[in-house]
Amino acid sequence: MNVLAIGAHPDDIEVYCAGTLLKYKQQGHDIFIALTTSGNIGSNEYESREAIAAQREQEQLEAAKILGADVRFLRFDDQGLQDTPETRRAVINAIRWANPDVILTHSPEDPSTDHAVTGKIVSEVMLSIPGKLIPADEPPIAKNPSLFCYTPAAGIGFLPEVYVDISDVFPLKKEALTKHTSQFNWMDVYQSHNLLSIMEISDKFRGLQAGYEYAEGFRAFRIHGYMPNFKLLP
Repeated sequence: MNVLAIGAHPDDIEVYCAGTLLKYKQQGHDIFIALTTSGNIGSNEYESREAIAAQREQEQLEAAKILGADVRFLRFDDQGLQDTPETRRAVINAIRWANPDVILTHSPEDPSTDHAVTGKIVSEVMLSIPGKLIPADEPPIAKNPSLFCYTPAAGIGFLPEVYVDISDVFPLKKEALTKHTSQFNWMDVYQSHNLLSIMEISDKFRGLQAGYEYAEGFRAFRIHGYMPNFKLLP
């Protein structure tokens, strides 16, 4: 299969669903990552948005090597993602580029604006990916992907309906997240726990809920024609 993870920022994939991607990779599937924003305000230590965006892209590529993933950067501005025809076109292009059987993305109800807009757009363009008259640059695809939304930061307001046991791949997930070096000082500006601790506590809690050491939790998106196939999860 082809598996596509769509996140709002570099590091989102490693925090929220990299364990599941690593499980897919173990099974021999192809992994793709698309990021809607450049994360270009994610530091107080760089002199420009362009500088931190370049740094974060490089970090993402290093993390993707561990996941065995191809990456597509859509490069919209951080903390300002809007649901526009341009954004929708870019997301449709990314989905068609990956030709996925499974898509993992943010919940449209995520408290983070960039996360919520990303999840909203992904869910709302599902019916557009096969249409040849839809404005896009990539050709239509014939697959009907299953779409699953991953847990928001700290799991706030989110009750999973399905869990993936990531206990055996958790060390690799942790290694992938450490590649996002620019984000450790940045997160300390406004969070009480560092980035690795947030990820580990969240995955341990989901593991407690599901009866595993570590787990990632998901909710399925449902619309006629694209009903989720839970058997596709690893």
